[in-house]
Amino acid sequence: MDSYDFIIVGGGTSGSVLASRLATTLTNHKILLLEAGGKNDDINHQVLGERFATWMTAPGYNWGYKTVPQQHMGNRVIDYSRGKGLGGSTSINFGIWTRGPSQDYDLWARLVDDETWSWENVTNRYKKLETYQEPLPEFKKYVDPSPSVHGHNGPVNVGFANVWERGFTNFLDTVHASGRPKNLDVNSGNPIGFAITAISGSKGRRTTASDAYLASPPSNLTIMTNQVVERVLFDGKKAVGIQASGRKIFATKEVVLAAGAIDSPKLLLLSGIGPSEELAKLGIKSIENLQGVGKGLRDHLFTTLTIVKKLGSTDRPAFYNDPEAVKRAREQWLKDQTGPFTVFQCAHGISFMKIDRVLQSKEFGELDEEVQRHLLEETIPSCEMITHIFPSPKVPSSQDSTSFCIAFMNTQAVGELILRSTDPNEPAIIDPKFLSHPFDRRVAIETIRDALELLDEPALAEDNVSFAEWPKGRSDEELYEYVKENGISMWHMCGTVKMGKPGEPTTCVDKDFRVAGVESLRVVDMSIAPLMLNAHTQAAAFLIGETAAEKMIAEYS
Repeated sequence: MDSYDFIIVGGGTSGSVLASRLATTLTNHKILLLEAGGKNDDINHQVLGERFATWMTAPGYNWGYKTVPQQHMGNRVIDYSRGKGLGGSTSINFGIWTRGPSQDYDLWARLVDDETWSWENVTNRYKKLETYQEPLPEFKKYVDPSPSVHGHNGPVNVGFANVWERGFTNFLDTVHASGRPKNLDVNSGNPIGFAITAISGSKGRRTTASDAYLASPPSNLTIMTNQVVERVLFDGKKAVGIQASGRKIFATKEVVLAAGAIDSPKLLLLSGIGPSEELAKLGIKSIENLQGVGKGLRDHLFTTLTIVKKLGSTDRPAFYNDPEAVKRAREQWLKDQTGPFTVFQCAHGISFMKIDRVLQSKEFGELDEEVQRHLLEETIPSCEMITHIFPSPKVPSSQDSTSFCIAFMNTQAVGELILRSTDPNEPAIIDPKFLSHPFDRRVAIETIRDALELLDEPALAEDNVSFAEWPKGRSDEELYEYVKENGISMWHMCGTVKMGKPGEPTTCVDKDFRVAGVESLRVVDMSIAPLMLNAHTQAAAFLIGETAAEKMIAEYS
């Protein structure tokens, strides 16, 4: 009989952290890490300058999930990519490293009644995670993070490009001159202002959770890839193991699900934990009637704006249209991780802003008063912009252009996922209900309007030729129509196995990650987040793994 002390299902971000930390600390315990995908160890898919395309170009790295048609987005089916294989979504995401607002974490602590999640306490764990690169002296006018709030010896490399594209600093100077506040450290706890994006990578190479935590596993950690877990095994209400590919493997202490915000709730449902009425329809025996499983889905939506510029405004067309130059750049990167692939698409401006028109809107006034108070807090943004992202596919590569990511914070829409069938190989039915809440529509409209006003600045517009991705006009109706036609998920899904106080109707796990109503089962990934952080979520996924590890190590040491 195959048996381990702990079985962890999912070798993504949180699961990699948890497996490594348990194995290296609880050295007299046997840990099994099961991953449905492969090893994801091809260095060709870790080029920072190509990270915006990895989700499409790396075979086997992406589950390729899709939503149901979205009613408030013209019935479009939205891509819902999820990382597959060791490292999970850190192998395919865009690498943006944002901790988020301090007041989001303080709210998290109140929601679950645990000061472990307060900003002061999570800062210490973030420092443990990070090796935060100091920017070059010539760039400190634009980015200058305080060493006191960042880590310098952690496993996750977080850094900045050492060479910036031509014209980038001119853009930043113009933005600052326009009156937009400068922020020298977007990860200080207050993200408001125009900053430089920190990336989960170093010296031109993407850092994945697998690289950071699983590169040299200790002898008491067994890693099995290409293992699709079908269900959790129970003895009464105690989790005693898992079934993977028809094979049963047992856990003497605990089973931990770390399969992500889509697949952890799916596994719970397949195992009989979730709304009993939904399980009964599929003939699944109910182990625990936990109404919140699969509910509470929240995510961020974004769209892009693209301006065609005068030829010669940037160096991108000359590089990308020269096959020999691209070939030489790839050879150089493979040799020593230097060259053009550490420059192009590696440095970005990032702006989190409050928008008065949102906070003064009718839709804001109709929100619950407690929600209003939180959104008015000093560090909570209404929106995000990332500059100088990947070239638009709507612009021929021979033309010069600049593209911007425009993202909408403060998501109020709450979606869900349900089982399609009892077949564990079938994806769940996913409905994030994008833009179904009136406030989300107002945020989207005003965020696009605010971005257009910034890009109207004469110094930014002087090289403009035409607009490739752009609203037809600036009325509410035209701006909303643009978002409906062009909105995309940021893949920040969370909240589907929500952490909360015992006894609350939406609570699925307690502050120690234990699943309510059963024994020896925890969930450790972004599905437990009790709120939608106003940030990119990969940093929080690392934090969740570290937090769970600290709690479990304290319990079993």
